Amino acid sequence: MNRTGPHVGGAGVRRVLWITLFLNFAVSAGKILVGTLSGSVAMVADGYHSLVDGANNVIGLIVAAFAYAPPDRGHPYGHRKFESAATTFIGGALLLLSYNVVETAFRGMSGDRLPDVGVLNWTVMLATMAMNVFVSWFEAREGRRLGSDYLLADSAHTRADLYVSLGVVASFAGAKAGIRWADTTVALAIAAVIAVQAVKILVGSFHVLTDRVVIPAETIASLVACVPGVRGCRDVRSRGGPEAAYVDLVVYVDGSLSLRAAHEVADRIEAELKSADPRIVDVVVHLEPAEDS
Repeated sequence: MNRTGPHVGGAGVRRVLWITLFLNFAVSAGKILVGTLSGSVAMVADGYHSLVDGANNVIGLIVAAFAYAPPDRGHPYGHRKFESAATTFIGGALLLLSYNVVETAFRGMSGDRLPDVGVLNWTVMLATMAMNVFVSWFEAREGRRLGSDYLLADSAHTRADLYVSLGVVASFAGAKAGIRWADTTVALAIAAVIAVQAVKILVGSFHVLTDRVVIPAETIASLVACVPGVRGCRDVRSRGGPEAAYVDLVVYVDGSLSLRAAHEVADRIEAELKSADPRIVDVVVHLEPAEDS
């Protein structure tokens, strides 16, 4: 019921993440167990989909525990890429899960057995949907109280998960009506959802690990040009991710400025950029004398 997002930190957020992690894994285990016993591939797939949510809780806990730790001797640039390393691993695991669901669904197509949907199936799915509603409400409330964008994003994602569960319930109705392809179709749709989420995770991690541009150079240059004392800039670069961006650039100033005055220009540039874009956590300004000074 979670996805990765902006800043995560603090004991309050970690407490919420641990609670939702437990709920996600409990829900996942129930759906996988009952789905396997009843032969409902769609229900098992939804159980794996809940594992995606639990995996994202784990990412959130890694971020809260490690990624926002201050730089140290071993990691002078900070620990932000701990999150990227974790998400790369989890993204690969999710792709394998998606493949497993697809393989199981196609294997089921070759048989004539319909899922043996009983009271337990309906009970687990209805309990899951009720749990999703509760977790969505709980995360939204705590996200507003703690000022956590991460939990607010989780809450929205959890509400969207209800549509997947509704698809499983529809497959139950199809099985009761004797529609053999309903279970397989829903399972394949859930596998596609898991695969898309996995690819998004992997692409996001790849962009961070390969230092893809986060903020267009033109946007940064236009902001810097408005700072008093700036004569021009070049070699504007940015890297990082959606929750933390790092910027460095070369700025031209009047060559006759004192060191203190030039340093004040650099401070104004840093303040302007951080004010314009809250994602920016660090700005490195290299000052050079303008050619006409």
